[in-house]
Amino acid sequence: MSNTTKQNFEKAKEFSHFDELYAPVLPKIKETIMNHQEEITNAFYDELSKDSVAAKIVSGRVDQLKSSHKIWIEELFGGDYGDAYFERRYKIGEVHVKAKIEPYYVEVVTSFLRRAFAEKLAPEGTQAVQAALAILDLDAMIIIGAYHEDRMRRMSEVTGMNRNLIENLMSFG
Repeated sequence: MSNTTKQNFEKAKEFSHFDELYAPVLPKIKETIMNHQEEITNAFYDELSKDSVAAKIVSGRVDQLKSSHKIWIEELFGGDYGDAYFERRYKIGEVHVKAKIEPYYVEVVTSFLRRAFAEKLAPEGTQAVQAALAILDLDAMIIIGAYHEDRMRRMSEVTGMNRNLIENLMSFG
């Protein structure tokens, strides 16, 4: 892994004032989300099962995946968003890459969860909703970053070009 995704994570947290505005709120709303976690997770996997490609990916593993999803949600609202958090989330991205799950699914799943969390947190106010959306955005960024890093690694291997050179060439418009 290069440091690109990690640097982007830190820049995004700084840009959004995540540590000051949202990180303190997330543990306070954890109970609300965890009270709805099973409902959200079941709806999430029901929705995935309607997609023929996603259904094949989760087939035979739904119970295991639901258990992992619960842990993921607990960590999402855990309050610690430092290096260990980043590393766990990046590993999730690597698992998705290795399983050849298209990045599209990360994006639509994040969209689904944004709506579900916003609905459950609306009674708690704007700040609660904004905090949940902010951490979902950061998580999606990290996971998608793993896809980008894998593609850059593969491009470097195929072309024999130095990764930094490839990134520099891609920066030209």
